Amino acid sequence: MKRSRALSVLIGLGILFFGGFPLFALEIGVYGNCSPTALPTFEAVLLRVDLGGHSLSLEEWEEYLSSGENLLLPAKNDVEQNTPFLHKRKREVVVSDFYGMEEPPYLPFFTWTENYHTVLFFNFLDESRSIPWEDLLQAIRDQNPDFLFVVGTSPYMPLLREKFASLSIATQFIERDTLPQNYSEIVSLPEKPVLLFFYSSRCPSCRKLKNEVTPSVFERYKDRIKVVYLDYTITAHYEELIRLEEEWKITETASVEIFSPAGYVVAEDEATVNEKLEELIEKTLQLEEDKKKVVVSPKGAKAIVTERFRKFTPWVVIGAGLLDGLNPCAFATIVFMVNLLLVLGNTRRRIFEIGVTYAAAVFVTYFLLGVGIFEIWRTLAVYQIVSRVVYGVMAGILFLLAALSLKDALFYRREGRETEMTLGLPKGWRVKINQYLKCCFTNKSFFLAAILSGFVISIVEAGCTGQVYLPTIMYIAKEVEEYRLRAFGYLLFYNAFFIIPLLIVFLGIFFGSQSKALVSFGRKNVFVSKIALAGLFVVLALLLLRGVLA
Repeated sequence: MKRSRALSVLIGLGILFFGGFPLFALEIGVYGNCSPTALPTFEAVLLRVDLGGHSLSLEEWEEYLSSGENLLLPAKNDVEQNTPFLHKRKREVVVSDFYGMEEPPYLPFFTWTENYHTVLFFNFLDESRSIPWEDLLQAIRDQNPDFLFVVGTSPYMPLLREKFASLSIATQFIERDTLPQNYSEIVSLPEKPVLLFFYSSRCPSCRKLKNEVTPSVFERYKDRIKVVYLDYTITAHYEELIRLEEEWKITETASVEIFSPAGYVVAEDEATVNEKLEELIEKTLQLEEDKKKVVVSPKGAKAIVTERFRKFTPWVVIGAGLLDGLNPCAFATIVFMVNLLLVLGNTRRRIFEIGVTYAAAVFVTYFLLGVGIFEIWRTLAVYQIVSRVVYGVMAGILFLLAALSLKDALFYRREGRETEMTLGLPKGWRVKINQYLKCCFTNKSFFLAAILSGFVISIVEAGCTGQVYLPTIMYIAKEVEEYRLRAFGYLLFYNAFFIIPLLIVFLGIFFGSQSKALVSFGRKNVFVSKIALAGLFVVLALLLLRGVLA
């Protein structure tokens, strides 16, 4: 609760996008102990930091604070003598001694962001107070700031220097009780060239590129560039991505797109992305200031997305749905479910009904995802954990089935008979398992299991699907009322054809298991059939493991 409380007070002021790329140094005006005649003008600074200790009346102080963006880091006597005044402006006041309180009267620290560069401000007044340092330092690490601004008293300063030195972050310390009268200065904070890394948090290949493939390149340049990760499942980030794509005239998009003032990388190939990325970084570092790309598109993101949407045709959306429907986790589930129903000796009609129910559950879930329901769930950190668990469990089951099928093949090659062969389970085990499943799984519970599995698999598998078309359709459905009906129609088209590959797999297994010719071939070629089945299970399992490891 303490840490979450500290994180809940984060506030950003005056974010200037200019396409998200820095064009000048960040300048902050700092002043304190000032008389009315010595208050600085600070015409060009982005933020004014007030250290208090003035010989100002409250009216004079209020008048000065009425213009410009201000942050108050008051002295101890200010807090004691001017509590009502400061409390009226409490969202601008930082007193870090209150860190750890469940409901602090002022901000324990303040986060200021400009051009994607982040500065944290701290104001420590009383060295006798107990600060939960480990908790505070971890909260700072979580913010990943570029610069720290730490104000404290002389007796407090040795401890502050010791604690903040462990973070290895550029820090400016100010001893407030050694400041001269009418102190003021402009602090220039260095900026690094910014790379914007757009990805989807629910896309396994995106996560792998972000967490495993590209970090080695970024690590080599960490002191010279700043990488900002933007999840484009968030509407504001998607709009920024659209603006950049429009400005750079990008026609071929991918699940990961990286932009700098000098160019962009649009790639999914793990083998080549780092080479392209390094070229982009070098080009960015060598780029002259006046040649940096400044994104000032005259059209807003909504207009750009709407224009893109108008170019869509039903055939394009259908094709995207078919391609995105090649879903290994859904395939694995339907293969497992049909084989289980066959082993249990279910009727042909029942197997067909349950398979169609599963496909219908996938369709409905993806449609609901498309209109924004469950979107909050997919932005949570637990989403990735659950998806990996589901992938891992399914991959494990498939590897087990592959091993049992391979065991069957070897048994048949050695013994020349099919006795005791139902994926390698002894007859006694099969009888007991069948009795247990028939007892536990009634018709109703099998249908419920089909619906539940279709829902769960769809939720966790909603990864790199429709990276061009689906986000655009979803955006239009939510943001542009004029085309909302067409967007819903396209969403129905997309999802209807999304489940066609799944239905083809299901029907292939279903009719294949009923075909006399195939059954006869399987009985005459038991060894080949079992090896082929094991191979299918292994391929599906390996595809799922990519999702676990990404």
